[in-house]
Amino acid sequence: MQMAHEDQEPWFDLRIDACEPPRRLALSTTGGPGGWRIELLLSHSAGRTELRLVQHLATTDGIGDLGPGWEYYLDMLAAARDGRPAPSFDDYHPAMKPYFEALPARADPA
Repeated sequence: MQMAHEDQEPWFDLRIDACEPPRRLALSTTGGPGGWRIELLLSHSAGRTELRLVQHLATTDGIGDLGPGWEYYLDMLAAARDGRPAPSFDDYHPAMKPYFEALPARADPA
């Protein structure tokens, strides 16, 4: 997988951890930094298909940079599907960084 809109456009080797067509694809990166675990989940209801991207994190360090990046990539996917111009990353980062940095505190029941 290539992160074509990141600095140096890095490539990551992927391992398929689970493939449950047509609902779930679980992937993990191998041999590169981060050791990401990602799931793509599809559901269908009332004639619409929803895609959920889940990144499993061992720590919330850097979540303020990761979250806006995934929002950007998903919005680029929607723009391509709809034939609209691609969004600008500048609209996502740093503007969305505080939102994502606050998520761990909201999830903590203490």
